[in-house]
Amino acid sequence: MKKITWFTIVLLLASLLAACATPAAAPAPTEVPAPVETTAPTEPPAAVETAAPVETAPPAGEKKIILATTTSTEDSGLLEFILPDFEQLAGVTIDVIAVGTGQAITLGEDGNADVLLVHARSREDAFMEAGHGVRREDVMYNDFVILGPESDPAGIAGMTDAAQAMAKIAEAQAAFISRGDDSGTHTKELSVWKAAGIEPTGDWYVSAGQGMGAVLTMANEQLAYTISDRATYLARTLEGIELKIVVEGDPVLFNPYGVIAVNPDKSPAIQLDLANQFIDWLISLPVQEKIASFGVEEFGASLFIPDSPAWREAHGEAATPEQPAADVALKITGLVDSEQAWSEAEVRGLPTASAEGKNNKGASDTYTGALISELLALAAPKAGATTLVFIGDDGTTVEAPLADVQACTNCLLHFRNNGGFSLFLPFLSEQLSIRGVIEIQVK
Repeated sequence: MKKITWFTIVLLLASLLAACATPAAAPAPTEVPAPVETTAPTEPPAAVETAAPVETAPPAGEKKIILATTTSTEDSGLLEFILPDFEQLAGVTIDVIAVGTGQAITLGEDGNADVLLVHARSREDAFMEAGHGVRREDVMYNDFVILGPESDPAGIAGMTDAAQAMAKIAEAQAAFISRGDDSGTHTKELSVWKAAGIEPTGDWYVSAGQGMGAVLTMANEQLAYTISDRATYLARTLEGIELKIVVEGDPVLFNPYGVIAVNPDKSPAIQLDLANQFIDWLISLPVQEKIASFGVEEFGASLFIPDSPAWREAHGEAATPEQPAADVALKITGLVDSEQAWSEAEVRGLPTASAEGKNNKGASDTYTGALISELLALAAPKAGATTLVFIGDDGTTVEAPLADVQACTNCLLHFRNNGGFSLFLPFLSEQLSIRGVIEIQVK
């Protein structure tokens, strides 16, 4: 495994163009799933964020793929733990570009990566729907946590509502270090601020524009709060980070990871066969079991929970505090007489309705799905409940007045073509792009 930093990307391009030696042929893979048959592999271009893909061919016998991924998989040590196995078994060199999820997705859109391993589900879905990717698979999940100094100046330790905790940080103007890098973690942070109704500004709020490891160091030195994925935080405690977990357990902090094969139409240099071979290996049961072992010796529990179809089939689909059971597609929880949980087939089997509206491109569209008012009637909100919180599978939240939704005759959970539900609230038209609704909380 070779890690590519932004400081060496240009040097990588130069070395690729200057390469003339012919390495010995790599051994044929023995334990790796057979690759998907596609066009013959060609060398991917250097990952320059804004440059057009460069069409080059690899030296004879060399097999290499570019993996664009989030810094959490790098900083936690997971990549170093698993990737050498694939390189040895398949005879493939993996060039890793560890950046924020937003930058990784841009690399895919520009055809400067073969495969992505990222954690921002709504952006992954948009990537697939736009045709930038040809295959996406669930890989694993963990959760985000809010960290702070031992002194806890905002007084949020032990809270389980992330939005309320962030509101108290803002009210106290306690120092907060943001990733500020368009990463999956930054996307999550912004969604929690939005749920709290706060746009953070001021000297107390620092947008670092750095990866997770650097932000943890900054927050530790400045006795500040921050949001981190649990895996990177725990890994960094072994290196002296003294920040404490002050808020955890809110469903909006759920953190799923997906792997995506980039569409070869983006560039002739993209090696779809090797990308699919890598994906097949990553989601296979033996590799999922190795992911499950990561961190157990040091922390007594895995830092990432496997979540591929092979893992779920082998280990069942029991619910966990971080994730609903795999066959539960939608829940209604909170201030209700009867909490509800449905599979996708059950929701799609309920009476449906259709409504006209504008899609996220501003064009007229027809939306078909289950009436939210009828779903709520089954759950029976308690007296005193006033608010609905819609939660997406990437942790994005949207609030709406309960009474308005109950009275709405065309507020729907729209049935998406690729599975799951999107939110259609005519009186909140700017929220039409929210995808992957998995829970409705009544408050």
